[in-house]
Amino acid sequence: MRRMIALILISVCAATAAGCGGGSAGQHASGPAASGTEQAMTVMRDLARCIRSHGMPGWPDPVLNPLTNQPDFPPGAPRVPPNIQQACQSIASRLPPQAQTSQPPTAASMQALLRFARCMRSHGVVGWPDPNTLGEFPMTQQMSAQFKGPADQSAVRMCIRYVPGGSQYLQFVGAGPRPAPGSGNG
Repeated sequence: MRRMIALILISVCAATAAGCGGGSAGQHASGPAASGTEQAMTVMRDLARCIRSHGMPGWPDPVLNPLTNQPDFPPGAPRVPPNIQQACQSIASRLPPQAQTSQPPTAASMQALLRFARCMRSHGVVGWPDPNTLGEFPMTQQMSAQFKGPADQSAVRMCIRYVPGGSQYLQFVGAGPRPAPGSGNG
């Protein structure tokens, strides 16, 4: 979801001549003692209220992502249209830097995702990949098509207990072609 926040910021900043600077005079004063997490959660609540008031009444409140322990919007939140992004830009620009970029899973969450991957392989999904550094599972088109099969779904039901937050926090990305042996990462 951090990517969604970053997308909101990038598209809004690119669309405005003023760019994205500091906050406005009406922003909430969190005080110097407020943690980055508390500050991000406060700003994200304000952002959610703004998005709802500008035409998306069902927009969810932020939650703590169980993989990163950072504030985030829930998985599956809809895309925010450009006109609403523009309307809420002054709030989005107040987000602290760590809330504007994807954060990797905590060490404990990464270990849990690795256990999930091992469990999937042990339940017959031989080519199931380990997660990348952002906790996403790289999937080829062939793997994605196969993943919809009943055997794979059965494996997911057996292994999902390892994923903090459950299946809604499983993230997939396209896997590029595998490098030829000995080609390096260069």
